[in-house]
Amino acid sequence: MNYFLKHAGKLLMFAAVITIAACNSDTKTGASTDTAKVDTTTIKPKPAAADSGHLVGVWHDETIKSDKGEQIAYEVVSSGKKIYIQAITFVGNDLKVNDTPPISPSASEIKKDGDHFVGVERPAETYKVDDKGNLLIYDNGELVAVCKKLL
Repeated sequence: MNYFLKHAGKLLMFAAVITIAACNSDTKTGASTDTAKVDTTTIKPKPAAADSGHLVGVWHDETIKSDKGEQIAYEVVSSGKKIYIQAITFVGNDLKVNDTPPISPSASEIKKDGDHFVGVERPAETYKVDDKGNLLIYDNGELVAVCKKLL
């Protein structure tokens, strides 16, 4: 089953926070790494929340949108010894992020495993940052998304 269809509900719930990068989804043999044109000068900080962490990075996923047509980005946040990945939504190039973003209840904890990260609740989901800063997302070993880092 297609990764994005399988997790569409969770991805749409995520529509709260993450790092920005232009992202193309494809199979592992044809994944694109072309740079998307996202104006990072319009990224505006938000005030810090009580349950917040440290922003590690933001990657834009231009292959999926929320049910309202908003763009979705993934944000990686560290809090203490834990690391989370969560989704946020934005319209156009108006992405708002915070150095200490709130950790959404729908955020997924990930753990470092060698040169990549693995989902704690879903170990079949793995994440790796390549030499260009792209966030590579795998499901059961298959590359499902290549996201360019924005922050």
